[in-house]
Formats: sequence, C-alpha cells, structure tokens
Amino acid sequence: MVLDKLKAKFEKATGGSSIQNPPGLSTPASRREIFKYRLQVGTNIGGWFMLEKWLAPSLHTSNKSSDDSEFAAVSSSVKDIGLDRTRSKWDHHYDSFVNNEDWNWLVKKHVNAIRVPLGFYVLGSDFVKGTPFDKVSGVYEHAWKKYKGMIELARTNNIGVLIDLHAVPGGANPDSHSGVSGGGKFFSSSSHVSLALECVAYIAREVKDYDNVIGIQIVNEASYGVTAEKYYTQAIKSIREIDPTQIIVISDAWDRGRYAEFVKEKPGVLVDTHIYKCFSDEDKSKTPYQLVAAAEQEWLDTTMIVGEFSCTLDTSTWNRVSNLDRVQLRAEYGKAQFNCFAQKSAGFFFWTYKFEQGSSGEWDFREMVNSGCLPVYARTHLKATSNGEQEVRQALQSHAAYWDQHAYGEKMEHSRYQDGFLIGWQDVAQFWAEDESRIGQRASWKNARVQQHVLQKGNSRYLWEFAQGLDAGVQAFFQSLV
Repeated sequence: MVLDKLKAKFEKATGGSSIQNPPGLSTPASRREIFKYRLQVGTNIGGWFMLEKWLAPSLHTSNKSSDDSEFAAVSSSVKDIGLDRTRSKWDHHYDSFVNNEDWNWLVKKHVNAIRVPLGFYVLGSDFVKGTPFDKVSGVYEHAWKKYKGMIELARTNNIGVLIDLHAVPGGANPDSHSGVSGGGKFFSSSSHVSLALECVAYIAREVKDYDNVIGIQIVNEASYGVTAEKYYTQAIKSIREIDPTQIIVISDAWDRGRYAEFVKEKPGVLVDTHIYKCFSDEDKSKTPYQLVAAAEQEWLDTTMIVGEFSCTLDTSTWNRVSNLDRVQLRAEYGKAQFNCFAQKSAGFFFWTYKFEQGSSGEWDFREMVNSGCLPVYARTHLKATSNGEQEVRQALQSHAAYWDQHAYGEKMEHSRYQDGFLIGWQDVAQFWAEDESRIGQRASWKNARVQQHVLQKGNSRYLWEFAQGLDAGVQAFFQSLV
C-alpha cells in the first residue's frame, strides 16, 4: 500500500523509533544553533597553533635535521636559544600569523567557518606527562589562552571555529603533521588514548560557553585500517556528558563508507573526510578533465564535512595539458569541488589559508579565491516575499486533496503536514536572515525537528506527513525569494 511504503521510507531515512534524540533545537533556533547547523564554508588555518615546516618555516630555524615535526622544531629551538626565548618566539607567532587584515579578508569573502588545528601539547603541562613534549611544556604556557582568544575574535566576525585536535599523543599517523615524526602509535596505546580522552573532555569544558564553536574534532587523519570505533565511542560519551549540544567530528581514516555507517543514529556526530586527487597512483594516471568530472560526482552526505581539500593535482596530471588549459582547468576543478561540497556535505574547508612566506599556488586559499579558482559564497540579497501563510494554505490543500483520493478512506493527520511546513519555512527563513546562511546538517536538523514534534504531538504512523511538510516548507521558502 502507498501509505505503508511512505511510512517505511520515512522510518528508514530517520532510523525509526531507535533514533537517539539529537541535540535539541530551539524554536526559533538560537545563535549557537545557527553557528553549528549552518552550511560551513571555509578554510583551514594550518601552521598557526599546530606547526608544519612548509607552512611556517621561521620556527624551524634551529632545526637542522630532516624531521619536519613540531617537536623537532621546538626541542631544537629550546636547545639553541633556551626555553624562555622559545616561548616568546612561539607566542609572537600565535599573535601575528593571522592579523586584522586577514580577518577582514575572510569576512569580505563570506567565509563563515575556519578549521584550526592544534596539538594536544597546546592545552598545557597537565596534558603532556609521559610524552616527548613534557620537557618543553613551558613553551606552551600561553598557547591555549591564545587559542581561546582566537575563538573570541572569530565570533566578533561571525565566523565559527572547528577545533581540530590535529595531533594526539603518539600520533594518529606516521606523518610529521601529527606533532612528532614516525608516530602512528595512538590507537595501539591505552595510555595515549586515555590522555586524548582527558584532552577532549578538557576542551569541551573550556569552550562550552562559546556559541561559535561549531564542533570538536577528536582526531585528524587516522591511518587507514586502524580500529578507531572504541576511542570514538568513548570520546563521544565523554563530550556529551559535559555538553550534550556539542557537535563531534571523527576522522574517516580514509574509509568513508565505514565511518558513514558508524555515525548513523548518532545525531550531532560528523565524519571528516579529506579529498585530495594528487597522491594516489590512480589519480596521477588521470587527465585533469577526468578529475574535474569526478569532482562533480563525489559521494558525500550531510553527516560529513570535507575537512581538507585543495586545487592541487599532480605534475603528471597537469603535464597532459598546456599551461593555458591548466589555468582554465584549475578553475573548473575548484568550482566543481565547491559546488559539489556545497550541495552534498555539511561543510568544507580548503587546505590551507595562507603560507608564512607568501603565495603557495594551488594549496593557497587566498590565491585560489583571488584568482577566481574558488568561488566565494556570494550574497544574492534576495528576500522572501511572504511569511509563508499563503504558501502553507495552498500546500495543505494540495496535500489533503491528493491523499483524500489515494488514502482509501484512512483518516490521516494532515495537521502534522501543516506543522512541518511552518517549522521548515521558519527555520530556513531564520538561517537565511543570518547572512544568507543555509542549513548544512540537514539530516540532523530534520531528525531533531521530527523528534521534537513527537514529544509535542505524540507518535503516529502518519509522522511522515510532518517530515514531508518540513521538506515542502523549505522548498517553498527558497521559491519565494526575489
């Protein structure tokens, strides 16, 4: 029967009665909720509170080894110029890497979110016991306070901050961007995991009152094949006990499908996936035309963020076209990614914002935006021509007329459709009023509104009418813009 099929489809989409109640939404949505649930359009600011030599080489001047990690930089600096002078050098970097001109540029380009990596050692001496950073912990005496100051500055510019615990004890992967080189020992060490759990709990407590913290990422780029679910479950529980409304972000460990399945029925938990087409042999064998076409078809959904991407393709790929074609194709590639991510994900963050020593081509957000290779989320200045009252009457009449003919005498609950339509319209109108924001975490938002409706009006086999009304209200609002 048609009604049974609709009910089954709705329950499959929402998880039915087994859904965990997600972080609740106010009516109307609060500023904190708009920060968290809107489509996040932004950039990473790498090299600021988590050093990488290619981004900020000036802090590696004492490091004569081939080790590019932050530990190599800080330990060699302490040995060379002493702890106090190293602390001053690091503090100056935190204070100057991003300045007022940068904030103004981000606002002008309609960036509404930044992902800011940090290492666990930035949190202070209590969180480095038994790690290599213990002996240099004094360098980071002011670091966490400065990180929180960054969050406050972002808020004054209406920019959300995704706190990215980029470096965990022992390293989530062997690369130097894990704070130490040769790491990748995190998931196999119970002591490292315990320390990381202390870190994420501390962060959750410290930022609970910041309404522009759009999430806490509990690990970055876990190595492929690791068993991360136990740590993820523990960290989610720990953060939820402190702040039930906080968005939590996990790494997909280069296995997007596996962790997309893991976050099902975990509202408020997002999967971070990184999309680069310049590293694998398969991608290097393709032409730019093939990679542009593939970018448009990337598989994503609104339980995911693209935590890192760039406009970079391998030299072997670019060598298949002329330099003139490269300029055009780079722009096509950037725009294809932007449009795909905006339509399919909960948010996306370019890697990376800037480089200490000037422009860095296809890895450089500022250069890619200024050259037109990445669109800005341009404002339309469109406004709704209605408050939704006329639209809901017309939609309800059409809905009722259709089902009066096809429900075969069943007594349905069309008032649920009306309720859903009005909530959908009002929510997207409120987001739109905030600098033309759109809802990014659409699945979580919809689940939250459905569950609240159940609490207010009770459960029903016609709950799908409310959900259908939500969708119709959203669509009708955008059709009303002129």
